[in-house]
Amino acid sequence: MSDSHASHGGGVKLYWIFCVILSVITFLEWAVFEYREPWGIGKVSLVVSLSIFSLIKFVMVVGWYMHLKDDPKMLKNTFIFSLLLASGVAAGLLALML
Repeated sequence: MSDSHASHGGGVKLYWIFCVILSVITFLEWAVFEYREPWGIGKVSLVVSLSIFSLIKFVMVVGWYMHLKDDPKMLKNTFIFSLLLASGVAAGLLALML
């Protein structure tokens, strides 16, 4: 893949940077889950930390790889509103379960 095909600025180097960041976050998710007992991570902290990691990865993938940054403002705002609404519902359900 050449820089001209890497899409909308940044080039291949930026894709590799995002790849490394996503890999590090995935490793942190694994480490938190795998070592939750020795590190003394409780159920609530586990759910919150994994949810935050997942949200960060989701925003990075949708915002960069799916080129949300280049979409019209109306589409971007619709997506963000829907994401916030779904996150609020998920957080409420998690709060009820914990």
